[in-house]
Amino acid sequence: MIKAVSVAGLQNGVPFKNPSVGLDEVTQFVTAGNLVWVECVVDSITEETPKILEKLGITMDPAILLSAYVSSYEDRGDTLGLMIPFVVPGNNTTQTAPLLMFMKKDFVLTIHDDYGGKITRLYNYAPTLLRKLPKDPEQWADRQTLLLARIIDEISEANFSILRLIVERAEQFEIDLAGSRQVTRDISLELSNMKTALLTFLNAIWATYDTVHNLKYGDADMVSDDETILAKFEVILGRLDRQIQMSENVMQMVATGANVIQTEVTNKVTILIIWWTVAGTAELVPNTIATVFGLYPGHEQQFWPIVSTIIVSAGLATAVAYFYVRRFFGKTLGMERLRNIRKRFKKQ
Repeated sequence: MIKAVSVAGLQNGVPFKNPSVGLDEVTQFVTAGNLVWVECVVDSITEETPKILEKLGITMDPAILLSAYVSSYEDRGDTLGLMIPFVVPGNNTTQTAPLLMFMKKDFVLTIHDDYGGKITRLYNYAPTLLRKLPKDPEQWADRQTLLLARIIDEISEANFSILRLIVERAEQFEIDLAGSRQVTRDISLELSNMKTALLTFLNAIWATYDTVHNLKYGDADMVSDDETILAKFEVILGRLDRQIQMSENVMQMVATGANVIQTEVTNKVTILIIWWTVAGTAELVPNTIATVFGLYPGHEQQFWPIVSTIIVSAGLATAVAYFYVRRFFGKTLGMERLRNIRKRFKKQ
């Protein structure tokens, strides 16, 4: 179902905007020498796009774009087709939603679902944007190229905001793990979700980079040949390159944090094993002495001397094992750590 159709453009150099029109009414806005931007919001891109293209007289098959991985670029001479991904937040992960763009002479069509809210917001400022475009009918390629660059730049900025959410989620994850009170959680699953979200974002940015690169150097008939205007795409490529570098840095940060967490858990388990070793040593000595005394006949008459010997040997064995381990491993097994653990259990 087509949810909304909006039209904006230039008529005789004057910008106009009609936020709600029927798809059959779009053709009346299309006149020679005037730029028209049609914005369509649909609930299913795969089902509604062929119907929209048929009514607007665009012969390109949308399946060519939709069959590509994340993004696509298709030049058919008098028609240029693009697919740019939106990165949208999901349930502890991210996903991509396509935005389809078709461009003919003095005509730009964008089709997306509800995830393309940033483009709808850009449309709200269409008169201000269109007012800055060249108005000479002979400069049709320049003005629609500038509009196309502005739309792609808006998508790029919208995607970049998702990286901030991923970074915040990663930082909160590290803060929760470093806290004194923990709830039962699947750490490996959460780390996997964060890495998947970063990979999804990184794949989307790389795909956008390739499409913009093809757009700049593909020499399409519907794109301007003016080097000054094409420099707009170079600026977008620079921003995308920085986003790629930042996402790779975040990926390394998450991997490093996972290694630190794993090391810390391993250290805690090692310390626990060592303490059990101390306790086992302290138990082994008096147990051996008690076994030896039990072999002598009449040991029942020597009950209190035997008990005293066992207690003293247990204390000496515990002290020797403790100080030996403390000296070997440093202060990690000191009494201060035991006091902190005891306080945590009291709070819980």
